[in-house]
Amino acid sequence: MPNLQPQHVQKIHELIDAQQILMAIQVYREATGVSLAEAKQAVEQMARMEVARPPSDVRNFDNPVLESKIRSLLAKGKKIEAVKIYREEYGIGLKEAKDAVGRIEATMPRDPSRNIPYESAIGNDPFAQDDGSAKRVVLLLAAFGGVVACGIAVVVFLLGAQ
Repeated sequence: MPNLQPQHVQKIHELIDAQQILMAIQVYREATGVSLAEAKQAVEQMARMEVARPPSDVRNFDNPVLESKIRSLLAKGKKIEAVKIYREEYGIGLKEAKDAVGRIEATMPRDPSRNIPYESAIGNDPFAQDDGSAKRVVLLLAAFGGVVACGIAVVVFLLGAQ
């Protein structure tokens, strides 16, 4: 969000919670200087995401990293782990965490062929577990290239010495 400071985000969320969408759009516009259409679209997106947030008496700040992690886990079919992480982060009960994770899941697009939620993202999953196998392959290829280069240098040296 361009030039949007945390106090603006907080105020916009408070206005969304109070069902004062027009005021939220005005605050967004004043804070960012974008057009009315852009501000309306941004605030509507924030309002759609509001259902995925923890209850207002628990939330004192937005945590987009946690929400992304929850979405990533849901996309992998790890709902229990997502609920556990949500509970630990916000210190709420099991039912509240299950409901909140369910709300997050409801905002995610679903793969029609398998009827499971997926995370639409560009690039790799930042929360995927890296086993390091790709790095080992690159290192092995680099070492092999170094050995071949040394072998060629020795052959050139020996042929030049004759």
